[in-house]
Amino acid sequence: MVKHLRRDGSTYWQFPGGGKSVDEILEDTVIRELKEETGITGTNPQKLFDLPYSKGNSTTFLVEVDTNAEPVLGVDPEEADDDHRKLTAVAWMPIADHPENPEVKALLRFFEAAKQ
Repeated sequence: MVKHLRRDGSTYWQFPGGGKSVDEILEDTVIRELKEETGITGTNPQKLFDLPYSKGNSTTFLVEVDTNAEPVLGVDPEEADDDHRKLTAVAWMPIADHPENPEVKALLRFFEAAKQ
């Protein structure tokens, strides 16, 4: 997960992600954003679900990665000319550590439904 710093000083942990370029397909966006924010190379992105949020819609993918890979904090290219750096840390974390995160909640519901 990647730790984000809001302009008001508050922080939150989120899955790597970001915006899609105009000519990019979502699967390529997922792999690119993962690499930009964590330094980790992903493969085989599989769409799980869409989740509406305040700025539109978020699509969550399951991506295969080397779980022995060490994540390295990357950058958000959209912030290249901005004084504020949103990304502040990166780490492997159990999703259970973030039960209030809307995407984690949706992911847990998704996996629970898949078991049935």
